[in-house]
Amino acid sequence: MQAAIPNTDVNILLVQEPPLLNGTPSSLDDFHCFPSHKQACRTVTYVRKKAFKSTSVISDPHADFLVVSVTLHSKDCKPPTINIANCYNRLQNRNWRTRDQPTHSLDALTHEIFALADLVAGDMNKHHPRWETGSQPSQWAQNLVDICNAANFRLANTPNTLTSYPINNNSPAGLNLIFFNQDHITVRD
Repeated sequence: MQAAIPNTDVNILLVQEPPLLNGTPSSLDDFHCFPSHKQACRTVTYVRKKAFKSTSVISDPHADFLVVSVTLHSKDCKPPTINIANCYNRLQNRNWRTRDQPTHSLDALTHEIFALADLVAGDMNKHHPRWETGSQPSQWAQNLVDICNAANFRLANTPNTLTSYPINNNSPAGLNLIFFNQDHITVRD
């Protein structure tokens, strides 16, 4: 990761299932590092230090998600702010054939996450025909879609675009998703 960053102009990097050294995520030069939790961290949000006026965490500590508020540089009296949620909805087990069985309260917290954020991104581990044509939605995937619709969020991903390439000969899928509040921001894929 450290080697790849200098070759990009990325200002915000969202990592799920981060590589940990001594229980903490890697630090990156020129980036603020926001881990989702001090222990059992499953998401890390990196924000380039000079790219934004200010950054702060606005969610309670949770191993599987973090909402960071990013304020852009602006000459306006009130600079624009975007709240970005980085999520990891881990599966009950690593068997890719057992689809969409979350282990814990992240599904119960989905309403809270969407209420706090303008953009929700991450490894959702959910299959739904909205992003994978022909897939059968589980109750958890349909719950996510229903919450998005109620909160006026749209899917930024292009349907049927693969975003996850698992090992062990399992099928690639579109599990890494980005949703945005269309009343507050515009996202292009």
